[in-house]
Amino acid sequence: MTRNRESDPEHIEVMLLGTFHMDLLWLADTDIESDDMLTAGRQAELRDLTDHLEAWHPDRIAVERPYDEIEAVNDVYGKYRSGEYAYDREETFPSSHSARDELESECRSEVVQVGFRLADRLGHDRVLPVDEDPGRPETDVFDDRTTDSARKVSVSVPDPEESSDEQTQGLASLSLLEDFERMNENEPRDASALMFDRAIRATGERIGSERFGSPVDLAYWYDRTLRMVHHVWRTAEPGDERVLLLVGTGLVRMLWHLFDQAPMFRPVNPLSYLS
Repeated sequence: MTRNRESDPEHIEVMLLGTFHMDLLWLADTDIESDDMLTAGRQAELRDLTDHLEAWHPDRIAVERPYDEIEAVNDVYGKYRSGEYAYDREETFPSSHSARDELESECRSEVVQVGFRLADRLGHDRVLPVDEDPGRPETDVFDDRTTDSARKVSVSVPDPEESSDEQTQGLASLSLLEDFERMNENEPRDASALMFDRAIRATGERIGSERFGSPVDLAYWYDRTLRMVHHVWRTAEPGDERVLLLVGTGLVRMLWHLFDQAPMFRPVNPLSYLS
């Protein structure tokens, strides 16, 4: 249920912009001819996407990078702002992403190509890394061994491989602006449906010494997204009215619910700025 905002006249609007991970797509060696975000065509599309998002005039740009890496992330951002690094050029620097320590292509990531670019365009002196990994459980909600194959009701749940193929095909035929519109209209719902379906139908059985299929897998994602909401609050400045949070589509539904429940925030849908 959406909260009544009339009793909360002051709040920070948070635009939740779902994205795919651009650097991982490039590393996946797909058949898309122009999937490299450094090509002239993709750079033009990224500038167009930035033009549309700039119209919302956010006070801060928050990105899916560790909160405790705020100095390292902004050190790299500063090099883009100063012109030492260029958005259309191969740049190598240590990744601040906790799950991709050895990645050397983060210059292609959505954090740089969308987050840094937009903050730079708006003249922001820093970006806000707001992610925090609370420690992944031993089990994995997407491991086929964790889920009971029996269904007690007939429901429509997206197939992970089909969703991946849809992303690849969409990017091959759509501009980035069009693809972001598609993602933010459909995929946040689909990604959450898959995650909840797997976790709720967990078997709870043991394989060797490990218990598979625990709802703890789902609790991990809620823990992580709660920490992100907390860090948006910690990093926002007095007087800030609008924060754009760039985050993987799989987290958007959870974040929408949490930002809606927190009285100091109001979540905002980006669709009207993507068309």
